[in-house]
Amino acid sequence: MAHFVKLTQASLNGYPEEDTQVLFNLDTVISVEPVGDKSVIQTRWGRVTVREDLDSILDQAHADQAGVSAPQLDSINRINEESLSL
Repeated sequence: MAHFVKLTQASLNGYPEEDTQVLFNLDTVISVEPVGDKSVIQTRWGRVTVREDLDSILDQAHADQAGVSAPQLDSINRINEESLSL
């Protein structure tokens, strides 16, 4: 099962109004490194710069352990409808 968190991908030109919200699959992460007030996430396929700091990414990664869970994908990559109902 994939573990997703919602992160803010920093725009290439540095303008916050052009940032993009993305669902990030933590199962593909190799490392997360702080770079100023942002973080760079290294995956199997490349790097992504996000606005969140290391602590907030870690908090989101552990959110499901506190009784709050992000939508998870089942074995055939469909979003579990039950996890989408709030």
